[in-house]
Amino acid sequence: MGLFDFLKVTVDDKKTSKPARRMVSVVEFDGRSYPIASLTSKGLVARGFDGTLIVGQNARVSVRVDDGAGKFSFATTVSVVDTKDGKMTATWTMLPTEVDTVIRQYAQLRKQQDAKAAGK
Repeated sequence: MGLFDFLKVTVDDKKTSKPARRMVSVVEFDGRSYPIASLTSKGLVARGFDGTLIVGQNARVSVRVDDGAGKFSFATTVSVVDTKDGKMTATWTMLPTEVDTVIRQYAQLRKQQDAKAAGK
């Protein structure tokens, strides 16, 4: 018996489970990100908005969607339409055709999921 045998530690080889990944859809600009409340082929609504953009302003944004209805991302330009009650409403000013198609499919899936959830 060695002098330091009492210090032996046993370690299980079990992998710890990763915490559940939180699905989030956000719009990012100026180093900030805001959760998306609504996304359509016309534009988006972001919540938790702090007023960094003003009505009528154009901005280059990155949109990242990651939820049960889809996972995709793209960069585009928006025109801010409304900023009140902590929400920002913006319309797309430049949106590639393939992105428009993906957004339309996404909106259709969300509508179906919402209908199923309301029907429960």
